[in-house]
Amino acid sequence: MNEAARNGETGRGRLIALVIAEAVVLFAAAAAMILFDLGWAGAIGMAVLIAVFTITLFRAGEERARATGSFSPAMGRYNRRLLAAGGIYVVGLFGAIWANDTLQADGALAFLFAFAPSVGVLTMVWAMGRLLSEETDEYLRFRLVRSSLFGLGTLLTLATVWGFFEQFDLVPHAPTWLAVPVFALGLGFANCTRWGRM
Repeated sequence: MNEAARNGETGRGRLIALVIAEAVVLFAAAAAMILFDLGWAGAIGMAVLIAVFTITLFRAGEERARATGSFSPAMGRYNRRLLAAGGIYVVGLFGAIWANDTLQADGALAFLFAFAPSVGVLTMVWAMGRLLSEETDEYLRFRLVRSSLFGLGTLLTLATVWGFFEQFDLVPHAPTWLAVPVFALGLGFANCTRWGRM
C-alpha cells in the first residue's frame, strides 16, 4: 500500500471516529438539556460543542484531503467561508430568537429578526458559488457539480413527495427552512459515497 493510501485510510478512520464521538456527545448534551431544563445556558453550551466539533471535523477533513492529494486552495478558502457562514447563521438564529422573545417586535422589525438567520444561509450559498468559480482543477469541479446535483435532486424529490403527502393530509407540515439541511444531507451523502467521486 502506498503512502497516500495509508494516510488516507488513517484520515478516514479519524473522521469516522470524530463523527461517532460528535453524535454521542451531542445526544448526551441534548438529553441533559431536556432532563435538566438548561434553557439558554444549555443552548449556548450546545452551540459551543457543535462549533468545536465542526472545526475539528473541518481540520481532519482537510488533513485527509491533503494526504490523498484531493485538497485544493479553493477548497481551503471554501471551508473557511463555510465556517464563517455557519457562525453567522448561529449568531443570527440565536440573536433572532432572543430579540423576538425579549422585544416582542412586530412589523418591519419582526421581519428583520426573522430574516437574520437567513444571512448565514445566503453566505453559504455564496461560498458554494465561489468554490465552483475558483476551483481550477476540472476533475474536482466536476465532482463538486455532481455532488451538488445529487443534493438538489434529493431536495426536489423529498420536497415533492412530502408535498403531495401533505396535500392529502397524510403527514404534518414541514417548514420550508428544512430545504437547506435536506440539500446539505444529499450533498454530504454524495461526497461520502462513490456517487460523488465517479
